[in-house]
Amino acid sequence: MKKYKLPFILLLFIVFQPSSVRAQEAAWRNLFNGKDLSGWKELNGKHIWEVKDGMIIGRTVPGQPNGFLCTEEDFGDFVLELEVSIDTLMNNSGIQFRSQSYPEFKNGRVHGYQMEVDPKPQQWSGAIYEEGAERGWIYPPEKMSQAAKDTFIRDNKKGYQWNHYRIEAVGPIMRTWINGVPVSHLVDDRYLKGFIGLQLHANNENDPQGSFSIRFRNIRIQQGDLSLSPLNDGVNVVNLLSNSSIQLNKSPNKSLRIVQDIDASSMAVYSESSPKPILTQMAKPDERPYIHPIVAPDGNGILTEYRPDHHPHQTGIYWGLKRVNERDYFMQWNKDYWRGVSATVIEGKGGKVKWQTVYDMLDENGKTLMVETQNWTMQQVNDTYIMDLEWKGEAKADVVMGKFYVGGLFIRMPWIPETVGEIISASGHQGMELEGNRAIWSDIGIKLDGREDFAHIAIFDHPSNKAFPTPWRVDSQMGMGPSRQILGDWKIAAGESETIRYRMLVYNGEMGKAKLVETWKDFYRGN
Repeated sequence: MKKYKLPFILLLFIVFQPSSVRAQEAAWRNLFNGKDLSGWKELNGKHIWEVKDGMIIGRTVPGQPNGFLCTEEDFGDFVLELEVSIDTLMNNSGIQFRSQSYPEFKNGRVHGYQMEVDPKPQQWSGAIYEEGAERGWIYPPEKMSQAAKDTFIRDNKKGYQWNHYRIEAVGPIMRTWINGVPVSHLVDDRYLKGFIGLQLHANNENDPQGSFSIRFRNIRIQQGDLSLSPLNDGVNVVNLLSNSSIQLNKSPNKSLRIVQDIDASSMAVYSESSPKPILTQMAKPDERPYIHPIVAPDGNGILTEYRPDHHPHQTGIYWGLKRVNERDYFMQWNKDYWRGVSATVIEGKGGKVKWQTVYDMLDENGKTLMVETQNWTMQQVNDTYIMDLEWKGEAKADVVMGKFYVGGLFIRMPWIPETVGEIISASGHQGMELEGNRAIWSDIGIKLDGREDFAHIAIFDHPSNKAFPTPWRVDSQMGMGPSRQILGDWKIAAGESETIRYRMLVYNGEMGKAKLVETWKDFYRGN
């Protein structure tokens, strides 16, 4: 985890860049300039790499092991496209992604995911192999459809036959296409970030001998506002998210109870181990609902803040949308925008408690534009809170949430200029790097007064959400939340509704990336 403590003015500059800059960062970027190998380096074998006629040409040197021309830059979530042409007599090749190389592992052996480039009649192109490690085929060729196998074009007497390759890698989800035909869909989390590499596979003893070539061109990548393809592409899914021994829900839940105070418009959650509330849901009739305060699971410190001077519209954990038919429900929390309908305890006692708030979002004439329902579930496992939110928006008129850098679930933890904090994400982005980027989960932690360790709130995105994996907003005072609106206009037609799900983990100390990944897996599986 990377701690950051940047000057306030510098953070403002980083966060509030013009939208045109953000758009440029999200656009396609060429990884190969067509002239030389700037930004690339060779690893492992010593083969011949050259640039000619806008192509990277790799030619094998007999006797050398597999070689890789690799980007100097690492990538987490991305969409990669390139064109490949390979000599028919070469053993095979591949496109490495999220790959690693370091001296401690097999003396620098390149290892990671590889999308196969196979010129042989066996038709394995597009399957996914774990290069340099023990698992081998992780999306094996036998999972491919016949249409996927048939789409790869082999070289013939007419010259080079180019094949268009596409890889989408977002969180643990990886998918491949060749010539527009979907080939594979893999779910795995062993490698979440790494370099991209072009393989030169040495021919084996039984293969034709000599020097053979492979050619690459039009290599480009997209990050940030990703143009992802539909998930329901009919391809077989291989899910390697294993059942792990690191699961929070294996421990017995502590008994919780909810006490509702109608006069105070609040619902307070108590734990069996605490005489005071550990969490309070506020649901006033003429203000946006919010959760504050949340007491650290060990009782030492408050993890949320009430309307700080730097962001007076923010309190604790809340949901606020921007530009809803050009109305701002993120910064506006009062009666002209919100009208309480109900606040209900659904399950008030036990290992899991549930409550619900329902609010009308009002238009400029005081009429209901959309009905917002928040269903909350809370558990306490050891010294960790697990909180699930199911948000539902039911449109009473055609509703458009306009593109903006923030909008949706948001967390306001205590912050002053001297605050030391840390943010990590599944995508590998840390701190302010996360702004505008997609990740399946992100974790924010700060050092509270009176604590030596960090207090954390992590948010986990669910695959059923239409924007999954959702981009993230991070502000200069370490406020954080997923924001679908970063991707562009989002619409709900009159009479229709949409449901969005998130999980939050509240804890102190060091959870570690492995447990955060396991928590996301539990959420993904419905545990």
